[in-house]
Amino acid sequence: MKLFSAAACAFLLWILQDVLFHRFWARGLCVSLDFNCRGVTEGERGILRETITNAKALPLPVLHVKFHMGKHLVFTASGNSRITDHNYRSDIFSCMPWQKIRRTLEFDCRRRGYYTIDQVQLVSYDLFFSSRYVASLPARAAFYVYPGAADPGRLTLPFRSLTGQILAQKALIPDPFETRSVRPYETCDPYRSVNWKATARTGELKVNVYAPTSSRQVMLLLDVDSDRIWKDQDLTEEAIRLCGSYCGLLTGEGIPVSVSTNGIDCITGSRGYLEAGAGRGHWQSVMELLARISSDDNDRLPMEEIIEEMFSSSQSSAAGDGSGLVYVLISPKQRPSLALAYNGLCRLSPGSQWILPLRPGQDFPSEGFCPQQYHHMSVFPWEVPYDYSQTS
Repeated sequence: MKLFSAAACAFLLWILQDVLFHRFWARGLCVSLDFNCRGVTEGERGILRETITNAKALPLPVLHVKFHMGKHLVFTASGNSRITDHNYRSDIFSCMPWQKIRRTLEFDCRRRGYYTIDQVQLVSYDLFFSSRYVASLPARAAFYVYPGAADPGRLTLPFRSLTGQILAQKALIPDPFETRSVRPYETCDPYRSVNWKATARTGELKVNVYAPTSSRQVMLLLDVDSDRIWKDQDLTEEAIRLCGSYCGLLTGEGIPVSVSTNGIDCITGSRGYLEAGAGRGHWQSVMELLARISSDDNDRLPMEEIIEEMFSSSQSSAAGDGSGLVYVLISPKQRPSLALAYNGLCRLSPGSQWILPLRPGQDFPSEGFCPQQYHHMSVFPWEVPYDYSQTS
């Protein structure tokens, strides 16, 4: 009789806990994933914060938390992860009533990109492990891995060539917002240029000498296409790094920069473009755009077509006299059609240049591509070694 009663109690307990778990296991259960910052540069480390909250009296003896993110974000402790087309992570927790669990996961950022975690899958069991419960929760975690820096020493030559051309063509109109120096007052100076602080300090009238303003802007044309049978991804990534580094140098000098690329923005689904701007905030926007560019997408316009469209619009605009834009093309292609189209655009804007990433031993100029015959642009070869790795 006692054995029968014990069996009946056990059966009732099993039924009761099964009902309770079926109805309430997911109630008050919250899982959040977030990164410790907006983004880092490729080769650096990031941190993913995992928080599990069980805000109810029912314990969860086993809780699997599963999610996936980009395969180029590699956890330093990889015991619970598996990398195939994505980096799949599965963590196991035991959640007591009214408990909050926090965990930080370090990962290495091995390639530029924009990475998201959109969904978290939860798997749990009842007290007797006889029933399995599954649920999915939305996640809104996003992380930027910005392109690394190109070699600053090698970038000095094309940068000085470009800025020298811009400075030489500055307009002789003083910029009232940029003071270059202070000098003694002369009778021909307007009173609005008097520097009253310097006057009070020295006891004699002093006036501001303003730096000349410049209407010159730089447009970076980033070509992520390839003219090879097998696309050399390292050349494309180096071109993206060059674009980011060049933009950083120009905005640091206060020169407005715009970016146009035939790469597809993975958020908007259209080709990447950013209006002209200057300053650190604009450079940050450029780096985020470059992180989002997908170089694997084949549905993109050839850079020749983009340049021809720009050439047509420039001829009928105020920028067509060459006083508005200086162009910098960054492309690993040695295609005569691209050189011809770009040379026509550069004819409207003296000082424009082409930075050409290529491999050691690659013929330059190649057959049918001779930069000397294109007089309106400067070509700077940029050698990328075969064993080069930005994250090594």
